[in-house]
Amino acid sequence: MTRDTFTRFYDIETRWYDEDMLGHLNHGTAVNLIEDVRVRHAADIGLEPYNRYKFPFIVASMKLDYLKQISYPEKLTIGIRVSRVGGKSFDYEYGVFIEGDDECAITCEMTLVCFDFAGQKSVPVFDALKDEL
Repeated sequence: MTRDTFTRFYDIETRWYDEDMLGHLNHGTAVNLIEDVRVRHAADIGLEPYNRYKFPFIVASMKLDYLKQISYPEKLTIGIRVSRVGGKSFDYEYGVFIEGDDECAITCEMTLVCFDFAGQKSVPVFDALKDEL
């Protein structure tokens, strides 16, 4: 994937403690950065990810591919897009880019289920997500 795959981007900088003993971004940190972008995107499209009783969805599956090493210090941009919409689930695609590089260092495919936490049941995909497709 390249930058032109995405229309929405979020900037993040690596932190000193993001590296593992091998001197590159820890895989758990990569997941955390992607989660941060998911929540920021939900807020930007009008959903309520900061309200624990109205959080709009849950992760059903996640796949990451590590294509290039990322070290500290590094400025990153994470692209996000809705790539599929079903009845009650949808897919996000992510691309993690190192500043100045148009090819992904990390890619992620994630399936999420729209969910009503109060009622403990899945719900139809929100229009705000359909509009992103």
